[in-house]
Amino acid sequence: MSKQLIPEGVNSEVTVPWARHQLAVTKHKDEEAVSSSPYAMWDSFNPVTDFSDFYKDNENIKDEDLVFWITSGMHHLPHTEDLPVTPTVGNHLTFFLFPYNYFTDCPSMASRDQIRIEHKDRNDPKKGVRVERYGRSEETCSIPQFSKQYDKAIEEDPDIILESRKVRGLF
Repeated sequence: MSKQLIPEGVNSEVTVPWARHQLAVTKHKDEEAVSSSPYAMWDSFNPVTDFSDFYKDNENIKDEDLVFWITSGMHHLPHTEDLPVTPTVGNHLTFFLFPYNYFTDCPSMASRDQIRIEHKDRNDPKKGVRVERYGRSEETCSIPQFSKQYDKAIEEDPDIILESRKVRGLF
């Protein structure tokens, strides 16, 4: 996310009011499909779409379909290598939305302990896989129980989990 550098209301800033906020959450409305317009630059005093109208009503968003308006961008420091144009190669922007304390209890308490499945030889998948359970025995009292048969099945056919031989055509 990037912060808007142009002060509010200065020059053509009014054509991009969405850039004032790094994140805005509004109730979904069919008439609010886009946060701006390609025609905004032609009339900065009366923009075709004014994003600030989307949240001015301060509607209740509880139990509603929501729209997350995310402003992402980068600040570019110009340098002589930019000529004749500013390159965009290597620039990448993403946004992830993760829950935080979503569960009342830690879900890992009911999950199986650690398990790692990896090729014995990364350069030669035909040699099979190794199943590592970090010292946990089959006779543990933890819930749920696991079976050595599952480990053996994975070792015999790694594609149950990894699908690496299928992709490489090593059948």
